[in-house]
Amino acid sequence: MSYLEFEWNNTKLKIDKMLAETLATLVYNVQEDWDFVIVITGDRTTRTGKSVLAMTCCAFMAYMLKKQNLNENAFSEKNIFFEGAKMMEKAQELPKYSIIQMDEARESLAASKSMQQVQQNILDFFAECAQLRDIFVIVLPDFFELKEIMSIARSELLINVYRETSVVHKDFMGDGIKRPIAMFKRGQFRLYNRQAKSVMYDIFRTSRRKDYNCVRPSFPTGSFENQYPINEKQYRDMKSEALARFKERHEKKENKKLLVAKQQLGITISLLKESGMKQKDIADRLNLDRHTVSKIEKDLLGVLNKKQPINYSI
Repeated sequence: MSYLEFEWNNTKLKIDKMLAETLATLVYNVQEDWDFVIVITGDRTTRTGKSVLAMTCCAFMAYMLKKQNLNENAFSEKNIFFEGAKMMEKAQELPKYSIIQMDEARESLAASKSMQQVQQNILDFFAECAQLRDIFVIVLPDFFELKEIMSIARSELLINVYRETSVVHKDFMGDGIKRPIAMFKRGQFRLYNRQAKSVMYDIFRTSRRKDYNCVRPSFPTGSFENQYPINEKQYRDMKSEALARFKERHEKKENKKLLVAKQQLGITISLLKESGMKQKDIADRLNLDRHTVSKIEKDLLGVLNKKQPINYSI
């Protein structure tokens, strides 16, 4: 593999030469009132190193922008976001010709029904942010989860990071027996230009087959180093905090669903009771025990009287 060396944030870094040449085209054209979106995926899995490659790409493009006196500090930890709403808020405060990384964007860009509006807001933002002349790098596990307008029309490149597997025989138990072991290796990627990723997505749309190998990449397989253009600990802390916020929001959402379900069950119990059905028969009909029926009924009564919140545990 052929690498190009450069320096960013007082750190010496390496980038695949053919990848660097592809990114240089985007940096050149961003000056002509363009903005670009690069999608980096992890071969439908996690822990492949896609965030590391994304930061390397961001740092290299920032390096080129600095060399051209367009932006002295186009990329830093302040340019990495883990939530779409936060990115849309802060991106407009960054100077022109900034490199913006949206890391692990599954929550904001997934094509599931619950995320349709969030994704639409981000797409609207991209449609209106051309005057910013920025380059966005979106990191997520699966390209095929994106809506078509993002995967085809809005993004310029797809870079899929994957792991290599090789079988070796090792005496790792120390008993003199060499066993076949599958060794996993990070650091490989394939790049697909606008035309190649469009064909890939069309194949998925017609066959529902999620296969990154169904289309020939735009140039031979590349590789990347395990390197951090920003402080690694700071990046990991930022990511951990974002995951904690996501977990908290998810738990609140699940609790709300549980509350609604329990209230509905309480109303059903009340209606059955008003119809003259005995508590034992209600319990049998709803496949619950009598204690649970009584507790749900009391909880609902407390809510209606605004005396106490519903207890989530039955």
